[in-house]
Amino acid sequence: MKAFLLLTVLLSGVLAITAAPVEADEAAQAPLELQEENQVAEIEVGVAAPGVEGPEKSGEAALSVEGRFFACPTGWVRYKNSCYLYVSAGRSWSSAAAYCTSLGASLSSVHNVFDYSFLQDLTRRSGGSVAWMGGIYFQGWRWVDQSIFNYNFWSSQNSVRSYQCMYLNARAGWSNHNCNNGWPSICMTKSDTC
Repeated sequence: MKAFLLLTVLLSGVLAITAAPVEADEAAQAPLELQEENQVAEIEVGVAAPGVEGPEKSGEAALSVEGRFFACPTGWVRYKNSCYLYVSAGRSWSSAAAYCTSLGASLSSVHNVFDYSFLQDLTRRSGGSVAWMGGIYFQGWRWVDQSIFNYNFWSSQNSVRSYQCMYLNARAGWSNHNCNNGWPSICMTKSDTC
């Protein structure tokens, strides 16, 4: 994917250089509004290609583009439009949920097999095999981030009378267990709060 992005940026640069004489004549005749649009487009290409240095742009134009992209805080991992943090410290489910909240996040929710595979991989890469997720049983299963509980991937399901908290198993699906177990957890925050 990086190679494709880099190739696209390089190809855009070559096309810009070969079209530069024509654009110079057109730029003199183009309204100021179009010239500003072209400058913003050039900046976006520079931002999208990390490690490729471009010419310096005015601070005002660079700031307007900066808000269009987001990066996760240090230690967090970006996936889709969210940032995730594997917390290796063992905590009870409620303590893990409170810790995530203190970071402006919540325990993770899952909405399809790709989300779950990502969380399993994050857990394995962090050296873990289980981690608390944001599923809790309260008059039915629900996610603490208030998203819809629309996907199930149970590897086993225990009685909800004693086991009301959901955990991820890095080798299988999820399961429910006693909420007082001291396990690692996965925090998640949406891109607008990263």
